[in-house]
Amino acid sequence: MSTQSPSPSPRPGGTPAEKKPIPWRLYAGLVVVVVALVIILQNTQAATFEVLAWSFETPTWVMLLITLALGVVIGWLLHYRRTSRKRKGK
Repeated sequence: MSTQSPSPSPRPGGTPAEKKPIPWRLYAGLVVVVVALVIILQNTQAATFEVLAWSFETPTWVMLLITLALGVVIGWLLHYRRTSRKRKGK
């Protein structure tokens, strides 16, 4: 009489679950966030900023955070535009 140990149950697709590698973009994003936090925490003094006709005084870290957010939004929009053009071209 032989006893068999139960085999691991496969996923619904029939293949066992595989670990996916962590994408490099996640690491790059993490590095950007850490560097941004270090720069923001080191720049707490107030500064005067002039944009066209407006002039205002605010902590430097606020302007750095706004600049970072604008960069992320512009990067996302450019990426979205490129991928939508590729889809239309196919």
